[in-house]
Amino acid sequence: MDSTLVQLIKSYETYRSGFKNGVNEDTMTDFIIYLNSQLGQINNTTVNQGTEAWTNFNRKTLEEIAGSTLGKLGRYVDHYSRKVMPLTDLGSIDEFTYLMQLMQEDHQTKTSLIHQNIHPITSGTEIIKRLLNKGYITQLDDEHDKRSVRVSITQQGRAALFSSFEKLSMITRIVSADLSDAELIQLVNILKKLDNFHLKIYQEARNMEMDEIVSNYIPA
Repeated sequence: MDSTLVQLIKSYETYRSGFKNGVNEDTMTDFIIYLNSQLGQINNTTVNQGTEAWTNFNRKTLEEIAGSTLGKLGRYVDHYSRKVMPLTDLGSIDEFTYLMQLMQEDHQTKTSLIHQNIHPITSGTEIIKRLLNKGYITQLDDEHDKRSVRVSITQQGRAALFSSFEKLSMITRIVSADLSDAELIQLVNILKKLDNFHLKIYQEARNMEMDEIVSNYIPA
């Protein structure tokens, strides 16, 4: 039998081989989620409790319920954020996510930063303007492309970001509710699958009409 290290390396190679068109992110979190799903560490008895209630619904109804529920969850997050954000130096969750993106990959173009956050250009530009006015980011012309402008997080922006972590952690704690560890792993696994699917469409076909997207990405 292979050693633990060899098994881990083989699992990582399998995980990487499943990447398509650069959609998946190669992060430790995603790899851990993959391992949990492959090694059967989720307690199926616990996770599957209550699912029997949905088995009598057809797929169309289930899709409608899923879409409606995801939309409501987003509004719940907005509701909680309005309570928490005034307690921080940041004006919105969007400002937080933009600064987080720059912490992970600094000196991005404005367009790249906006696209990573799945915002329209006009909305993203307004968020960047607010961050510039607060002194949380700076901008400079791209040396290689005179049409582009790059942005970078400042020390003041880092301080605002770090000081907000404790308050914003209340949102993540309440959003994940009282899910068990096993349920949370399954939820993250499913959400990442959905995120990767929609990111692929956003990268390849965001200018397509809706009927074209459906016909190209949903099997008949």
